[in-house]
Amino acid sequence: MQLFDDDNIDDAELDLTPLIDVVFLLLIFFIMATSFTKPVIDIILPESSSAQKNTKTQKELVISITAQGDLYYEQKAISQEDLSRLLDEYPERYLNIHVDKATPFEAFLHVVDYAKLKRNGEFIITTQEKK
Repeated sequence: MQLFDDDNIDDAELDLTPLIDVVFLLLIFFIMATSFTKPVIDIILPESSSAQKNTKTQKELVISITAQGDLYYEQKAISQEDLSRLLDEYPERYLNIHVDKATPFEAFLHVVDYAKLKRNGEFIITTQEKK
C-alpha cells in the first residue's frame, strides 16, 4: 500500500501568502500604534511632608515646568507670553503648577510672578508625598 503518489510529491508546496499578510498587518499595527502615542513630559515632582490634598473641584489650568525650565500646557511647549494669554483666557480655572525638582528657580519664579499678577497669588504647586 502506497500512501503518496510519487507524481504528486513534487507538486506539494507550502503557501506563504497568509503568513506574509499577517506579518505585514502586525508591522502596520505597531507602526501606527507608536506614531499616535502622546509624548510624555518627564517631570520628577519634589517631595513634601506638609502637602495637602487638593479639594478644589473646579477645572485646573496645569502648567508644567521641566528641569530645563521649559513651560508646557497640555503636552505642548509654551512661551511666557502664551502663559500670560492662558491666564487671561481661563480666569475661572485654578492655576496648578507641576515643577520638576531640578527646575531652575528663575523659571519657577516667572510663573509665580504671573500668578501673583493675574491670579492674586492664588495657585497650587503639585508635589508628591514624602516617603
